[in-house]
Amino acid sequence: MSPSLPSNILDAFGPEQAATYDERFSKLSAINSLLHLVIQSQFAHLPDNAHVLIAGAGTGADVRHLAPLFPSWHFTLADPAGAMLEIAWQHANQEGFADRCTFHAGYVSSLPETQFDAATSLLVSHFLNEEEDRTAYYRSIAERLQPGAPLFEAALCGNRYDAIFETEMDVWLGLMNLAGMTDESRQNYRQSFGTLFAAHAPSEVEKMIGAAKFDRPVQCFQAGLIRGWITHRL
Repeated sequence: MSPSLPSNILDAFGPEQAATYDERFSKLSAINSLLHLVIQSQFAHLPDNAHVLIAGAGTGADVRHLAPLFPSWHFTLADPAGAMLEIAWQHANQEGFADRCTFHAGYVSSLPETQFDAATSLLVSHFLNEEEDRTAYYRSIAERLQPGAPLFEAALCGNRYDAIFETEMDVWLGLMNLAGMTDESRQNYRQSFGTLFAAHAPSEVEKMIGAAKFDRPVQCFQAGLIRGWITHRL
């Protein structure tokens, strides 16, 4: 099965949105920097000629961090939102590492089963509301990794039935205020959790990852509602 994003999600990452995406979230860049620092530390042992899969590459922020640090690595950037991938290509071309990148305008499941040395999936899987679809997404990554290869996964996540969830949401919306979120947008965001964004609890996400040919994931990051895990292909 090949899970796909709803059309309204893809529409939210069209040309107009892609052109301003990096700027809109620039005030939250510290969160991205910490995510990238964790990835750097967990992938530092990879071979000099490593080939890394970037699932849901967006505008290519992961690669922009890793490419200068590891000048012999190659990257495959996969994203069904072509406009976002176009911005990623522009960055790679301007910053001098485009020759080490393959750009795939499509889902991970449509890639050949290349044996990648590692993979990242940042802020992508929470758009898959159904457990079956999300597990299939993780499996599509696993099928393209060498045994033992690491995956760093980060996504919006929270247990709505936990007594502390509303406090977690308040903390997260406080951070989103820094990105210029309006009162109306904050209300819409609360309502979107469980509709636009999957409302899977951390334990549920870990179960889905484990069901997709990965070992038990270890949570190693949290900023508001964003949680990150490191796991390895079995």
